[in-house]
Amino acid sequence: MKKKEEARDKKTEKDEEIKEKKAKEKVKKEEKKQGEGFKEPDLPVLFVWFISMLSGKSWEYLGLIMNPETKEINKDLKKAKIAIDTVAFLYDQIKNDLNPEDFKRIENLLANLRMNYVEKLKES
Repeated sequence: MKKKEEARDKKTEKDEEIKEKKAKEKVKKEEKKQGEGFKEPDLPVLFVWFISMLSGKSWEYLGLIMNPETKEINKDLKKAKIAIDTVAFLYDQIKNDLNPEDFKRIENLLANLRMNYVEKLKES
């Protein structure tokens, strides 16, 4: 009787070890899948995102839109110029890799930012 119980206990332990091993393998496979699922964006995509962020700050520094956090309009032409120049620099770096739609959109964006900057400079 004791031998049967010992054999059953050993079998149970082995079953648990197998289950644990399978669970660990499953977790590793899931982690690998998630790692494969993440694809680092291309450099032009990141630059377009940076341009979008900087252009928003440019409009804010030109005093044409309010700061979304403070709900205030803060005009700072020095910061606006830096942001606009940075947008222009990023654009120059990736313009050959852009699709025609993004190319035209950023060209227009830069033209509008620059015109508004000149107007605000004249007002000062």
